Amino acid sequence: MSPDPWTEIVAPLVLGQDGIATAVQLRARGVSPELLRGWICSGRVVRLRRNVLVEGDLWRAAPPWDRHLIRARGVMLERGHRAEKSGAGAASLALSHHSALAVMGLSIHGVDDLVHVVSIGAGKSRRRGDLVRHAAVDEARVTGAFGLPVVMPSIACVQVAAAFGVEAGLVAADSALRLGRCARDDLEALRGWAWLGRGRPAASVVIDRADARHESAGESRTAWILHRLGYEQVRPQVDILTRDGTWVARVDFLMEGSVVVEFDGMLKYERPADLAAEKLREDRLRALGYEVVRLTWADLARPGVVRAKVEAALQRARSRRRAG
Repeated sequence: MSPDPWTEIVAPLVLGQDGIATAVQLRARGVSPELLRGWICSGRVVRLRRNVLVEGDLWRAAPPWDRHLIRARGVMLERGHRAEKSGAGAASLALSHHSALAVMGLSIHGVDDLVHVVSIGAGKSRRRGDLVRHAAVDEARVTGAFGLPVVMPSIACVQVAAAFGVEAGLVAADSALRLGRCARDDLEALRGWAWLGRGRPAASVVIDRADARHESAGESRTAWILHRLGYEQVRPQVDILTRDGTWVARVDFLMEGSVVVEFDGMLKYERPADLAAEKLREDRLRALGYEVVRLTWADLARPGVVRAKVEAALQRARSRRRAG
């Protein structure tokens, strides 16, 4: 029985490269152009770039944030092999924006599907295919702590804010603060950074409003939409107690003292028992006099729906207080 080239050649190679390989690597290991084309046509391999390939099953199963990571790693793998072939020294590029966030394991929202990099030390902006190369940053703003050259976490957050808006920046910055990837002072030090250009106002809003208490991208987006709708009396991560001090629940947001706003991403309900426990928790909150508003991913894209839900809950709470 002849050996299977995939099992003998490709599987061992991509195992240590996050499912990624370059066409040059495969050719060097005896994979013919015809065999490679067959794998691509069958979907066993997906070509991300001319010289960057990824396992088809891995790519199809990957959520958007993991696809950002795969693309970023693929670009840097390709560049590393080019440098080895040419005898060049250390990489002159570092991943930036959401490409850096993906490598750091930080939350991503509202960005494009391109790979973003910056030159280190010197270099001009340009775009070639799916690779966007931005103006240079100095070497002090780059770290290799995450296995690849990337800009510092705080820098990636404000870059995303500047390029893609406040909401995208807050999702990133909240997660960076929550996970300890950066401190508020790190963000504050970038206020007015000339590199950000026209995006500096958005970056400043993110620096002002970033909050480690938001525990997910959904909560970061919920906080921002409530702010945009004009609700300022909103407290995140509030412990709800009974009158005798017994802990009942920690809620995502509390408004006007008696309206609870919860972001419901549905991912936490892996078992029927989880859903039942959540219903019991909500019943206990209502029994204590709280009105509960649940917001979904779809709601966050419809500010009018969010306002209607919140206003209805606020009206019920006010009516309940008048009746009491």
